[in-house]
Amino acid sequence: MTPAEEARGRAPGPPQLPRQLGTSGLVAHYVTSVMGAGVLLIPALAWAEAGPLSLVAWGMLILYSYPFALVFATLSVRHPTSKGVAQFVEAAFGPRAGRIAAVFLLITLLAGNPVLGLAAGRYLLAAVDPTASNRAALLAGAAVIVFCVALNLWGIKVSTRAQMAVLGAVVLLLAAVICLALPKGDYARLTPFAPHGWSSLGSTLLICFFGFIGWENAAPVAEEVRDPGRTFPKGILYAVSCVGLLYFAMAFTVSVALPPTSAGQSDLTAFVRLLEVATGSGLRSSGYLVAGILLLLTTNAWCLGTSRVVFALARDGLLPTGLSRLTPGKVPARAVLALLPGYAVPVVILLAADSSETTLIKASSATYLLIFLMAFLSAARLLPRGRTARLNLAVTAATLAMLPFFGVSVLIALAMLLVAVIAERWLRKRVSPPTDTGVLT
Repeated sequence: MTPAEEARGRAPGPPQLPRQLGTSGLVAHYVTSVMGAGVLLIPALAWAEAGPLSLVAWGMLILYSYPFALVFATLSVRHPTSKGVAQFVEAAFGPRAGRIAAVFLLITLLAGNPVLGLAAGRYLLAAVDPTASNRAALLAGAAVIVFCVALNLWGIKVSTRAQMAVLGAVVLLLAAVICLALPKGDYARLTPFAPHGWSSLGSTLLICFFGFIGWENAAPVAEEVRDPGRTFPKGILYAVSCVGLLYFAMAFTVSVALPPTSAGQSDLTAFVRLLEVATGSGLRSSGYLVAGILLLLTTNAWCLGTSRVVFALARDGLLPTGLSRLTPGKVPARAVLALLPGYAVPVVILLAADSSETTLIKASSATYLLIFLMAFLSAARLLPRGRTARLNLAVTAATLAMLPFFGVSVLIALAMLLVAVIAERWLRKRVSPPTDTGVLT
């Protein structure tokens, strides 16, 4: 037994990731997992849908996001492994249900994650060439994905330090733009409060909901969090407060300061237009650059979380066990590199069809909702009676109420779940625990 293994009280066996992520690193991972489209694009789309009433939708979802994140964090503290939601399902409903959830989670992540990198590449390319073709933007996005995978090869400590440094600068810039734009706003735009009727609140909630996908991405890094029982509650409080404040501030600023003719312009982000309003000059390229960097941070956070899912499933034998081997620096490099062929499939399909990343959003949106429901239903069986259990019932009901509004995406999600069930039956025969220590020499 090595000194490290003796210190952790374990016999040599399957590889384990070291606990090196503190509160600040967890907050950075939380915030970058969530914040992207929520401050760049969605506020303008929500305003176009419901006008000032969209602020109610934002407020409701900000309140919803705390118990949402709290349930995931509580489960992560009780089951701190890299399997994330799949571990919760296994603990609640047994090994087979856990394996099905694991396959479904992996399919969803590999299909949906490229959206972030492709959007980042589109904005970064627009900063230097606004007339670039769709395929050129997709190739730029592919380069962003490769860059984020390469960054994660350096390990979670280096990745989160880079996240924190860049995130701090971006948040300060966002705050400055909001503060400069608000005095130039027209507050008469807040009336009438519901110009499209109160029924538009439902569709606006669905639009704004996409800005809150990402709280679950902290579950796969739970194995690497120091003192999870203390770190997760603090990390959630700080992250939800930061994201909620920025989201509502940006939504309110869009409501009063974004020119009315900009609300329907799909080729511009709210931030790009607000930057021009705030500074009184045409800084469109700078706005695209900042938007691209923020989405790059989100891409990096999701690459980190997904690589840990790959690592955990390989460690359990559901994927080739070689993917669970660690470098001497305790980095799951093979699991990180395995993301490249996985992400390549949807990117190549989009390139061949000359389609944009919005196709992936429409196809995979409801799959995330099913993943949330898996976690909440697991929590109903795993959590003891108390405040968190009651909050879990509330977010379960709210999530179920959203499901019918996702339309065709629900059918696609159910089809993907069926694929996961079939794949689990085939993979079940090869499940076996690793026999080595999983360290690359």
